[in-house]
Amino acid sequence: MPLLKLAAASVVAAVLVCGCASTVKPPQGHGKVDDPRTFKPNRVACLRSEHLPVQLVGQTGIQIGALPNGPSIWFEATPGAAQAHQIGGQAQGAEVIGSALLYPHQGSDSELAMIEDCLDQGVTG
Repeated sequence: MPLLKLAAASVVAAVLVCGCASTVKPPQGHGKVDDPRTFKPNRVACLRSEHLPVQLVGQTGIQIGALPNGPSIWFEATPGAAQAHQIGGQAQGAEVIGSALLYPHQGSDSELAMIEDCLDQGVTG
């Protein structure tokens, strides 16, 4: 009988110890999608530091100056998606830089060089 009491006490102790150590992580809600224009690196800040007239458009767009002359930038989900749009003919006239599609319109060479430098930040190989 003492062996049975010892086993029962051991089980109760183990349950209590395990119960004290367990925690339940509270729900965190829905995740937030990172904005490709401002998330590591912050391309909008880079463009503004070059004194370019930047305007955010929708969820993934940037307009530099006014249309129809100012360059436009649209971000796709991945660099592969941007290339697919260009290859598929849905991004005619656009330059692919990472996941960005840069439509030069009538932007000057110096303006486009600054934009390309900002978009190229964080782009690998």
